[in-house]
Amino acid sequence: MKKVLTLIAMIILLLAGVYALVDIISSLWLVVKYESFNAYSTGALIGKVLFLLVVSGLFFLVRRIRNNKIANR
Repeated sequence: MKKVLTLIAMIILLLAGVYALVDIISSLWLVVKYESFNAYSTGALIGKVLFLLVVSGLFFLVRRIRNNKIANR
């Protein structure tokens, strides 16, 4: 049961990470194309990068927990 829950958590975090990465790329493209880098656009991009880092950290934490659970069996 714990293996299934960690797998579901990993899939959700992976999807959130892919979404965040695509969102960062599209936001960066729109800022470069239509605007200049001001405080608002830079802050929004930094916030999105921080979100991606947090999601990635959680993904690897769940992955490590899952691998430890499998190895301890």
